[in-house]
Amino acid sequence: MRIELYGVLAELAGASALEMAPPAEEATVGAVLERLRRDHPALAEQLDASAVAIGDRLVSADTPVAADSRLALLPPVSGG
Repeated sequence: MRIELYGVLAELAGASALEMAPPAEEATVGAVLERLRRDHPALAEQLDASAVAIGDRLVSADTPVAADSRLALLPPVSGG
């Protein structure tokens, strides 16, 4: 599974993408985010405010994911 990181998430992880095996438990977006929180604690606070997309569609935490899924994590942006 490929996790693409943007903005502050990429900065905190030190990479624009992470590869990980899908969660052994329920394969949902929420399970993937929980594992990211555990494996990459620097991302935890930002993950709570980030949107998740699969393809060109924003998805919720209960959305199922497959082993070959590509998730994009989109942190909130601000500007002025």
